[in-house]
Amino acid sequence: MKKVWSTVGIILLVGILFFIGLDNTKREGAEALVGSLPDSAVIVIGENATEAEITAATTLQKYIAEVAGFTPTVLRDNETIDGYVLSVGKTVFSEREVSSLADGSYRIGEIDEGLEIVGAGNRGLIYGVYAFLEEYGGYHVFTAEQGMTTKQRSIILPINGVEKSYDTYFEYTDTDWKSPTDVEYSVANGLSGNVYRSIPDSLGGDVGYIGPFCHTLATTYCARSTYFAGHPEYYALHDGKRTDKQLCLTNKDVVRIVTQEVLDLLASAHNPSESLQIISLTQDDNQDYCECENCKKIDEENHSHAGTMITFINQIADSVKTAGYDNVAIDTFAYQYTRTTPTKVQPNENVIVRLCTIECCFSHPLDEKGCPENEKFMDDLTKWSEICNRLYVWDYTTNYAYTVGLFPDFGVLQKNMQIFYEHNVKGVYEEGNYYIGYCDGEFGELRAYLIARLLQNPYCDYGKAMNDFLYFYYGNGGGYIGDFIDKMTENAKKQHVTIYTSMKKSLTFTEKEVKTCDELWEKAKIGASEEELSHILRSEISWRYWKASCNKGEFGGIHKIEERKQLLADMKAFGITMLNEGGSFTYSEKLEYFSPTYWKNGLQRSDFAVNVTNWVVLGVSFVVACVIMVFGIKKKQYYSLSYPAGILAFAGLSIWLRSTFCAWSNIPLYVFINLFIGVTFACLFTLCFAQKNKKSLILWSGIGLAWYAVVGVGLLSIIHSVVYNYIHSDFSFDVTFLSESISLLFILSHKMVGTLRKKK
Repeated sequence: MKKVWSTVGIILLVGILFFIGLDNTKREGAEALVGSLPDSAVIVIGENATEAEITAATTLQKYIAEVAGFTPTVLRDNETIDGYVLSVGKTVFSEREVSSLADGSYRIGEIDEGLEIVGAGNRGLIYGVYAFLEEYGGYHVFTAEQGMTTKQRSIILPINGVEKSYDTYFEYTDTDWKSPTDVEYSVANGLSGNVYRSIPDSLGGDVGYIGPFCHTLATTYCARSTYFAGHPEYYALHDGKRTDKQLCLTNKDVVRIVTQEVLDLLASAHNPSESLQIISLTQDDNQDYCECENCKKIDEENHSHAGTMITFINQIADSVKTAGYDNVAIDTFAYQYTRTTPTKVQPNENVIVRLCTIECCFSHPLDEKGCPENEKFMDDLTKWSEICNRLYVWDYTTNYAYTVGLFPDFGVLQKNMQIFYEHNVKGVYEEGNYYIGYCDGEFGELRAYLIARLLQNPYCDYGKAMNDFLYFYYGNGGGYIGDFIDKMTENAKKQHVTIYTSMKKSLTFTEKEVKTCDELWEKAKIGASEEELSHILRSEISWRYWKASCNKGEFGGIHKIEERKQLLADMKAFGITMLNEGGSFTYSEKLEYFSPTYWKNGLQRSDFAVNVTNWVVLGVSFVVACVIMVFGIKKKQYYSLSYPAGILAFAGLSIWLRSTFCAWSNIPLYVFINLFIGVTFACLFTLCFAQKNKKSLILWSGIGLAWYAVVGVGLLSIIHSVVYNYIHSDFSFDVTFLSESISLLFILSHKMVGTLRKKK
């Protein structure tokens, strides 16, 4: 028996050793075996290291010390070096050539003595250092507020070698959300623009705009304040009149003035060491393009107003190139009236065309068929990419009309970025909620992080990037918020969503779906820390705002003043003082009586006014109704007329009271109106059935049903719109007009029946 067990034991042992051997072979090939960075590691830089190389080395030293528990020494490559080498930048240990790579590219790889990090251009090395810290130290900069964070306790390297290559996708990347204004956040996540932060040369510098970023023609260059009074001919001839809103781009003096202003700016602000500097010569934000004979001719030849713009820009770009500014590009817009590609003229090599997506739908990818605005944009994108050497995109990532609400674009962010790259786009600016300091109530930090990652690599693991952020920012409940975002994204596909779409048209959740989403938010809060809960509650503001705007969930039903009051209080606690672009938000005691649709600018006296036409309609309706009611009561044979007339009179008076004094504030009035209509309906049908003639009975019954349906539904819709959506809706007043017509028909029919009876 002992021999049997011995034999079995030997067989098992051999089998285990065999499988371990197989497992080791497999894991080596998959780079699964890992080891910690040895504490003998030293950071090595070149004998003549640049400021940027020194900063890259000290950054690496700082975060290794933080995570690994020891501080590696920074040495020059001409010093005595003993230990595991971390070669940073150009040193005697450098083995990889990166000079031919685009600025921002880097290589991280194993060398005999350790590993090296090398980068191309101004920014490649610092990008490489942060990539090393992320890949092997678990570091991320999810938000500027939290800074560099990691849960690891060592630098973990694959035993069989480190190898990481990155080639930059875009020469210019920028976004204007909250955290991207921070320098370290921007460098760690690969943002290169200079409009919202200035990255020092020690951290690789930036791709800079010299002077203003946009809408510069007639404002900064050939400024209207300087020239319009004395030279109106420098400005656009639009609708037969000179306007200072745009320039006349074919005027030779305008070309001369703008060219000189650009050269003067370059003389004082040009930096030859930067990889690229940009000057923005872009149309002002209006539609008043020039229609003079010369401009019109060029535009007609090119089948686009971009004809005059590109012709104008090319002349200035030629002068800049002739002056020897090889690292300078002139930037202009393909925006609104200049978005269509010109058919004859093409941009010079040193001209940047920024194509803008302002008209697009953001619930569907740009290349999705059946989305009309996106199909038009894709046509323009394709044609510009064929003729433009430096095509940039100005993209949009928030709702500028209802910014505090939900903007369901998470399903298209990655696909659209890939589309840009695949159409030869060289730079991308993602405009977002640039006023987030006054309107931070949605997923601003999440969207900023995802955008930065996609600008760095459009083909990154988007799902992982989102999950990493969700669990970091919202805690263990991040998965539930991710599920909510998935549901929101899927729901948004049912309709087209632009950057101005109302909350009601952005998403169409049913009450059942709302309940499911509410449960996800509640689950996310369970076990959250104080900071995580604050993040969850802030983002939930957007969901609650959507529900309040659409009368869903706790905001559904007849009268939800307390719920709206609480929402307003929470918004105030989170410092929200703007709800949309360009409008401040003032809190008022009476806001809870109104739908969030009307919260944008706070309550002004004008908010209680109805336009003149509606006041006239209401006034006439009220007076006519009162006259009919009195007439019906005095002439007993017409007493039935007093009921519909009374309702119309009461409706007119109630709307006036509500619009002027916010008088309706409880449910009893709503119940009373329903009862009043019901009693009237009963009285009317009593009259109908009192008719002896069959035809008369049918006629009166038909009139009664029509009257009740139109006036009853109309009156209730008016009340509904008052309680939820401010004073009125177009539907309510359409019904009011129709109810007046039905009332007249009622009177005529009654009179006609009376006449027929007399004849009989």
